[in-house]
Amino acid sequence: MNSSRRLPPDFSENAAYPLYAIDPAQGRAWVLHFEREDYARASFLDQRALRHREISGWTVSGPELFAALQPAASLARLHWLFHIGHCGSTLASRLLDLVPGALGLREPLPLLTLAHGQVMAGPWLSATRHLLARGFDETRATIVKPTSVVTTLAGQLLPDTGQACLLWVDLQSWLATMLRDADLVQGALATEGLRLAGIGTSEPASGPGARLARLWLAEQLRWSRLKQHSEFAPRLLDLDFAGLLKDPAAGTRTLAGHFGLAAPEDLDARIAASGVLDRYAKDASQPFDARTRRHELLQASERHAADIAEGLAWAGRELGRQEEPGLEARLRPAA
Repeated sequence: MNSSRRLPPDFSENAAYPLYAIDPAQGRAWVLHFEREDYARASFLDQRALRHREISGWTVSGPELFAALQPAASLARLHWLFHIGHCGSTLASRLLDLVPGALGLREPLPLLTLAHGQVMAGPWLSATRHLLARGFDETRATIVKPTSVVTTLAGQLLPDTGQACLLWVDLQSWLATMLRDADLVQGALATEGLRLAGIGTSEPASGPGARLARLWLAEQLRWSRLKQHSEFAPRLLDLDFAGLLKDPAAGTRTLAGHFGLAAPEDLDARIAASGVLDRYAKDASQPFDARTRRHELLQASERHAADIAEGLAWAGRELGRQEEPGLEARLRPAA
């Protein structure tokens, strides 16, 4: 990576120069030089986004980065696609890529750094939001799909930005999704303390089903509290992935409209031609469709029936102590 301190003159406004990573403790940042297609290709804006071609960039100090951000950009076109993790959010983001004017940014590393470090004071958060809000000439909405744990920062990310959505699946389906892969369980539980911070539950949770259910409920409660915030409430939408999967075009239109975009009349044809519904959204080389998803969930539901039952029972008891009656309907798939 080029160590030059001279960033491009249009750095402050142009999404061609993504903020790749930050190290607030050392006061350093890494900036890349992207083309529009690099964003469309990337399921993750981490090292996996760099494998298909040689990508140049710059290493800069914090002060150099902050000085390059003048004048401050408007955050109005910066929108958020939050999610509970492993719930179809990458597919939702890729469907939005088919809407003219949308620029999808999937799992930027700086947000993950901020979430784990809780570096909320000072200029790093401001710089990150500013740089995420940039676009290309045709961009009308920059839609960031963060890593799921970044939802813990939603209250700090939302001010002065555009709209936000929380994508979720019912608890029963989410437990089956997570329990089918031990690495998914380990990854979720590794961030348990961070995800539960500030979200009180009274029911003890010891087994994997109950602990996962507690994480699912924490995200639901956090979002519910954001919806009670007068500044945020009018800008928030929560969407069940099952509905998006049942009618992808209708669900995409709902999301596009929420983010201020007009879906094209031929959206159904665009979705069919794109092939996004036939491949694994995080790895286009792997075939994966709704039928495969249903089959895998059925197998996982049978294999992990005891843990799923434990998680559902835990959530039912905990919700009996919470003043969130609407969440009971989200424990199981809609009829």
